[in-house]
Amino acid sequence: MVPFKLNGAKSRLAPALTPEQRRALAFAMLRDVLRTVSPFGRVTVLSRPGLKREEIWPDGAACEAEICESELDLNDAINAFLEDQAAMGWPCDILIVMADLALLGGRDVEGILSAEGDVVLCPGRGGGTNMIMIRSPSFRTCYTGVSFPKHIASAQQAGLKAAVFESFRAGCDIDLPGDLLELRLHGSGEARALLERWGACWEENGS
Repeated sequence: MVPFKLNGAKSRLAPALTPEQRRALAFAMLRDVLRTVSPFGRVTVLSRPGLKREEIWPDGAACEAEICESELDLNDAINAFLEDQAAMGWPCDILIVMADLALLGGRDVEGILSAEGDVVLCPGRGGGTNMIMIRSPSFRTCYTGVSFPKHIASAQQAGLKAAVFESFRAGCDIDLPGDLLELRLHGSGEARALLERWGACWEENGS
């Protein structure tokens, strides 16, 4: 599952990018993430209502991905999805990957998938949680504030074995102007190409 903020995405990049650029970058990062995770199984994009497949893939070269719409806030929407899967007998384990992991590579996905544990957590910078591998239908997410320790506690309270998978690329979400430098230096996908096309405007404001 890839949660995606459809409206007002990447607002903290406002000092470096215009609203149009922020929206374009958000979709470019989503496409980069989808291209990375799609070889590993069925992919669902979780979004507010209104997301169109042609908006994700304007060139028509789509990776296979379902769109699941919800009016709920991020945490409630994810947990509602998990509850639905549990009610259906948990047909498969679920990997949650944030849509702004523009540096994510296939090895990062392989790493968290191969890690042992009922719940495997990949921390982001600043105490967030950038990926979660969920193998138990009793786990629920806590995407509020500093979420990583909350997820550890949530797994422990449910009697589940929690493991940690650490990765520079998976831990680097693009949220702040300074993060654009990491994308420029270490990225290789569509999002990095956007920065190249936009030139030095981000560099002047984001370094």
